[in-house]
Amino acid sequence: MRFGIAVPNYGPLASAENMVRLARRAESLGVDSIWVADHLVAPVGVQSIYPFDKSPDPKPGDMGVIEEFYEPLTTLAFLAGATSRIRLGVSVYVMPYRNPIVTAKTVATLDALSGGRAIFGVGVGWLREEFAALGQDARQRGRVTDEYLEVCRRLWRDDVAEFAGRHYTLPPVRTGPKPVQRPWPPIWIGGNSEAARRRAIALGDGLHLIDLSPEETRPLVAQARAEEATARRAHPLSISMRKGILVRREDRHDDRALYGTPAKIRRDVAAYAEAGVDYLVSNLRQAKSIDALEEALDETARALLDA
Repeated sequence: MRFGIAVPNYGPLASAENMVRLARRAESLGVDSIWVADHLVAPVGVQSIYPFDKSPDPKPGDMGVIEEFYEPLTTLAFLAGATSRIRLGVSVYVMPYRNPIVTAKTVATLDALSGGRAIFGVGVGWLREEFAALGQDARQRGRVTDEYLEVCRRLWRDDVAEFAGRHYTLPPVRTGPKPVQRPWPPIWIGGNSEAARRRAIALGDGLHLIDLSPEETRPLVAQARAEEATARRAHPLSISMRKGILVRREDRHDDRALYGTPAKIRRDVAAYAEAGVDYLVSNLRQAKSIDALEEALDETARALLDA
């Protein structure tokens, strides 16, 4: 199993200096990739509920935490210049927020300038108020995502790209540079839903699951494998998991996967591998200082790389 670690591109510890420090530290420790998230604005008076909230009574959150938010692809390009090997991922890029030609051009540029290090995690989004601020219809986000993804794939792959759909029409065009990774950077479709799984099989290279236990993961992977066999894909989907990790020095009872001592985390990683996960992206624990966050990165990386 390979491992990536999310660095904060939003919140009080997000700064150019801090992100470079964490990216370089992750690279020096042998971590495979660094990851950032995606939002564009922080709506006021939000009623939308985060779909991966596991609390018994989820409620709309305060979006003030995403007010200071560095755009993900620009941030990854900046971090590419500060590193040399580590891969660069977004978990996840909200596809329907932006024109697909702009997305395709930016991702191709990132991949070309970084020497083929981009991983393109894609989602349909969830924050309806953010869609409204962008003049987009959240009700159409799945269909729009499918068409925008296909436009990107054609722009990356074809010498002359064109597309005609319900939500977007691309007349014949040429564009370069092409991505270093051919035919395109790995496209990981984010989400746990049936729609996400089907989108991954039809348009993606991987299924990027969010915050599931090994027991919850196993049947979803089995279903994806059965469906991709029917679809006769040329290459099997990669299966990745975005999951918070909290390393503890003491051995206390905790039923949550990837929370506990390094030994428990190693057992949990083995359980995810047995369930079919081949890539793990770790959120770091919350910290009040960059020194504490770097310590969390060190603990997490060592626990994962020893697993």
